[in-house]
Amino acid sequence: MRRSFPSVMVGALCLGSWLLAPGPWPLFQEPVASGQEPAAGGQQLLAEAVRRLDGQTAISAELRYRVNAFGHDLAGTGSYLQLGAGPQRLLRLELRMQVGEQPATLLEIRGTDRYWIRRDVPPNPPTLGRVNLVQLRRGLRRPDQPGGDDALPRGAWIILGGLPRLLEALENHFDFAAPRADEVFVAGSGGERQALPIWVLDGKWKPDRLAALSGRQSPAEGSLPEQLPDRVEIVLDRSDQSLPLFPYRVSYWKSAPQTAGIAAAQRELLSLELFNVHRSGQIDSRQFEYHAGDQEVLDLTAAYIQRLGGPARQR
Repeated sequence: MRRSFPSVMVGALCLGSWLLAPGPWPLFQEPVASGQEPAAGGQQLLAEAVRRLDGQTAISAELRYRVNAFGHDLAGTGSYLQLGAGPQRLLRLELRMQVGEQPATLLEIRGTDRYWIRRDVPPNPPTLGRVNLVQLRRGLRRPDQPGGDDALPRGAWIILGGLPRLLEALENHFDFAAPRADEVFVAGSGGERQALPIWVLDGKWKPDRLAALSGRQSPAEGSLPEQLPDRVEIVLDRSDQSLPLFPYRVSYWKSAPQTAGIAAAQRELLSLELFNVHRSGQIDSRQFEYHAGDQEVLDLTAAYIQRLGGPARQR
């Protein structure tokens, strides 16, 4: 059944939030092959990228994304802010795309003790939800686990840790082949073309994760629903500049059914590119606050506890 355009927009913004180099981001022209070999395999290199990103206490970046879902090809822009480290890290994600003559937006903020999510997708009215992070941690804590913020699982996105958690989830769910050394061209400050060295990581579902998703013990490739990818590709910085192994691009791909003698076509479901990245600077902590005013606020705490693996509780 073909979905209405507003519902597709909501799905696209949600899918974009499921995800996620000084100077302008490269246009991803044809890469220039390089003979350099990595010192570690793909899995180890991604683990190191997670470790480095997790240690950054202040990151700001612009982003653009493209979603191909339910017969629609949609594109948008946004921004990402990360301040602090560990379980108390503050995060802000904004996504924007155009719906006719009106903008559609998604805002997620993880503050000190509240998580806010606001969707505004015309012609539907805006919605605002809130999660109490203290209650969430308590609700997700196992009986044998000591108290504290370590009760938070590490497989989620903005609400539970931001870009480092996204990469860690990919590391846990996908098997990555040996990295491939490439280069892409970027526009320098004076408009000149410059080569940026990158690592390209290609990952496929781990067998146990694929079996859990498909509900089959021995699932075949291409057995997942249309909206779920078969593989993921991650582009990491290969230079020794300010942010080595920073994830400039994450893209999810789907294979079309294979025909005898013809290679399966690849379709990009979602791509997320980060550019104008800065690891320090003036990030105002007030950007991680949200004042609801007279807006109606939905309490999503119990729903998130249930969604993320804990028992739903009445508050």
